[in-house]
Formats: sequence, structure tokens, C-alpha cells
Amino acid sequence: MTLDDDSLVNLLEHLRTDKGSCKRLSSTCRRIRTLSMPLLFGRCRQVLKGHEVPSETYLVPRTLWPYIRTIKLLCRCLDGYLLYNNWDTYVRQNSDVICGPLANPTLHHALHNMPRLSVIVLHPEKSHVFGHGIIWETLCSFLSLPQLSQLVLDRVRVCPVPPDASTLQINSATLQLHPSGFLSRLEYLLPNTRTPYSESPETEALDRVLRSLHLSLEALSLPTEPAPMVTLSHLDWPRLRELKLRGLRWTSPDLPLVRLFACMPNLRVLVLELMEPDGASATALWPRGLPASYPWPFLESLFLSHPDPDDEIYAHLPSTLHTLKLMSWPHQCIQEWQEVNRHMDESRFYRPLPSPSVLLCILRKCHAPHLRELAVEYQADSTELSLLSHISSYFPRLTTFELHRSRDTGDVHVPVLGIAQSLTSLSQLRILKVNLNLPEMTPPMFDWYKREPCFWQELNPPDFEESLRGTATTFAQVLNPCLQQVWHFVYHWFQLQWRIYHVVRVEGDESAETRVEARTNVRYETEWI
Repeated sequence: MTLDDDSLVNLLEHLRTDKGSCKRLSSTCRRIRTLSMPLLFGRCRQVLKGHEVPSETYLVPRTLWPYIRTIKLLCRCLDGYLLYNNWDTYVRQNSDVICGPLANPTLHHALHNMPRLSVIVLHPEKSHVFGHGIIWETLCSFLSLPQLSQLVLDRVRVCPVPPDASTLQINSATLQLHPSGFLSRLEYLLPNTRTPYSESPETEALDRVLRSLHLSLEALSLPTEPAPMVTLSHLDWPRLRELKLRGLRWTSPDLPLVRLFACMPNLRVLVLELMEPDGASATALWPRGLPASYPWPFLESLFLSHPDPDDEIYAHLPSTLHTLKLMSWPHQCIQEWQEVNRHMDESRFYRPLPSPSVLLCILRKCHAPHLRELAVEYQADSTELSLLSHISSYFPRLTTFELHRSRDTGDVHVPVLGIAQSLTSLSQLRILKVNLNLPEMTPPMFDWYKREPCFWQELNPPDFEESLRGTATTFAQVLNPCLQQVWHFVYHWFQLQWRIYHVVRVEGDESAETRVEARTNVRYETEWI
């Protein structure tokens, strides 16, 4: 049997997750080797050492340039204070905040000669006290790549220092030459436990970039502190389908979001993970009594931190909505990690969690017949089971339900059976994710103030393991037979993780046995560092 090229490519695509098999098959003959090159070398990782000028021989070999579609550039720059005797008197240098290797002309020459390059990810290997970023000229060089569709700045600051005025004028004009280019996804991600900051050069640079790209962008992720919110509200975003904002809630412009983002009619995903201090005023997207019309008729996913029961937005959610998450930011489990891993003067006090009755008031307004995924976080009280019963009755199509439950220190009772019985109407539930804050749960890590280890052991205490398995078993036995997995939140070995229990049902001659098996741990999916 002779396979044509298309069939061979399909076979190689099937094997791409197993790089070993794909590599062995590519070694069989020249024809298959040629067809497999884009699969073997389509994704590339390039390390750039700090304070070293990369020569062309140091970079990815030129023979591979035609096949690279995605490249991740990692710099190994170090802050100068690490080599300084007295940290307290150290003065920040430009080399601390500007990444030299990412600005090197040899690197950009190589990138501009990769004809299939469509995705670039920038990421420093080390953390930086003063931030670490790229200058305006470097940013413009990345954005001018002709086939680039996605740029990810992961913990890499945008223009941490002001650009030269003459250079800025020239390069800004260059950006304007292609206002509707190929770039469809821009992700600017900063550490989520950062101290809030404000850098005017960064805001000015983002303003220029967004004015140039707003017609082509389909997905946009930004930290709130440097984001030019006025510009976001004034521009048209005809293709934008996904908007993610994370950080400190802004104070200007003082407009409800139902008006601020009314210029995004095709939005499908809206994620607002905003830090709000204790005592902050209500922050409804659509305040009660405000004359407005609902602006996002195709919305599918909505993530809101610190939900407001007086928000009119819930009564106007479209029938297209399939994912709704009402949780604080940072999540309570992340806050607890911060409390034992940061100095007291770096800690912040956030708005308290809502009660179950507040969430019940909100969810009673929602008409979401096709909702498939729901996540809630609350401070437990006597109305908890009423909330869960409402969720079970009014959102019967849920396939994934995530529950984060906080309790008072003296309250050691967790009504596991009552919670399970309240959710029995969820006949299509496949995955249940729970953070029940069990009394036996180990704390996050090291308590610097008590000077004692809170969690250094690799294995959980036996009583906690027993509680995890016992609660997972209760859910598996009480809930609908469609349930496949129970996920428990745990702190494990310096990480936030989910412990996954698979539900096993064994049919016997006279009865059926339901049990759970702990299969694996996975990282807590929310980026929280």
C-alpha cells in the first residue's frame, strides 16, 4: 500500500503528541523526514543568556527557520543587586529593567526570516524585583513581523523606561502602516501577587499599541494598572471575542462596565479578576436604575470577582452563556498562601467573601438554560444548603461545578452529606471540584512570623488523606451516576493543586459498589504567582 503525502501528514499529526514515535518514523526515509520537519520543529524554545550578545550560531540553526511556527524566548538576566554587597543602598540600573538579549538585532534578524512564525512568547527565567521588560523599539520589531498572529508577554514589562522622543515618533508611524494586520491575540501577563504600581511610559506604550491593533485583535489580556482604560472605552473593537483584565480595580474612568465596554459587541469571554480592598464601594457592572442596554449578545463565559447582588447584569445575561464564575480575586486559597509567604507590610486586606444568601440573590436573577460550568466561592453560614439546592434545581445541565467554601476558625463542622444531597438534581454532572476547607487540611507553606514549618512534608497527614477520600466517596455515592471525577483542592509541596479522584462503579449480582481512586494531582489551573 502506498500512502500519499496528505495521508502521511495525517499519520504524523496523530503521532505528534509522542515526539519519540514521530522522530523514529521521520528517520525511515527522506520523504517522511521532509514531511515531518514542520511537526518536529514547529515549536521551539530559545534561551537567551543575560548580558551576552547572541551570535547567529548561538540561535536556532538557520536550516530550521522555515519550519518554526511558535517560539518561546527565555532570558536569563539577573538583577544587579544580587551581586551588590548592601542591598539597602542599591540603586536600580537600566539593565535591571531593560532586557538586553531580547533587543539584540541578531535575534530580530532571525525572527524576521522565519516565514511561518506566528506565535512569540517572551518569558524571563528568573524573577525580578524591579520588573524586567522590553523597550519600545523591541516591541515594534516584534509587532512588525508579517505573519505574527499571537504575542505573549509573560512577566515581561512593556516599556519600563521612556523611549527616546525621536525614535518613538518614527516607530509609532511604522506601526500605523498596518493597523489591520495579522495580530489577533495579545496577552500581557504579570505576576498576580505583585504590588500595585503605575508606570506612565508603560501606559503610553500600550495606548499606542491598542490604537494600532484594535481592528484586528480577537483576544486581549491586560494587567489593570498600566492599561489605558479610557482608550479601551473609546475605540471600536469589531473582532474582539475575549477580554481578560486582572489586577487592582481602576478608579478612572468612573464608568459602569456596561458602558465602558459597550464598544465590544462580539465579545464571547469576559474575565474580570480585580483586587478590591476591604471597604471598597459596590462595583456593579450595571448599577441598579442605570439606563442602558445589554452590550454583549453572544457572551458565552463570564468571570466576575466580588459579585454585587444589586448588579442588573445578571438579569440580562444571554441564553448563549455556558460558563459563569463568581469568585473573589485573589481566590481565598491564594490569599492564604500569600499570608504565610509575604511580609506583613506587603500583605493586603481584601473585600470579605459573600455569604451564600448574597449568591442566592444573584443566581435567582440569572436565566441561563444552557449553563454548563459554574463556580462559586462564599463564607459558609446557615443559608449554604439553600444556595446549593437552588443551583441544583435551576441549572440542571451543569457538567462541571466548582465550590470554594470558607468557614470561621471555630467552626469545624463541614456538612459533606448535606452538600452532596443538595446537589442530587444535577443529573449531567461529570466533574465536581471542591475546596471544603476541611479542618484536617494542612496550611500552605512556611509561617515566617511563627518561624515554624507549616507544610514541608511531601505526604499529607493520614487524617487529612482519610478526609479527602471519605468526602470524595460520599459525593460519588450520593450524586448522580454520571459523576466521573471529584477534585479536591490541596496545598502540596509548595504548590496549589487539585487531587483528582476517579469514580469507580462495579456492578455486582445483587448490588453495585461505588468507590473512588486517587489517580493524580494537577496544578491549580488559575495562574496565581
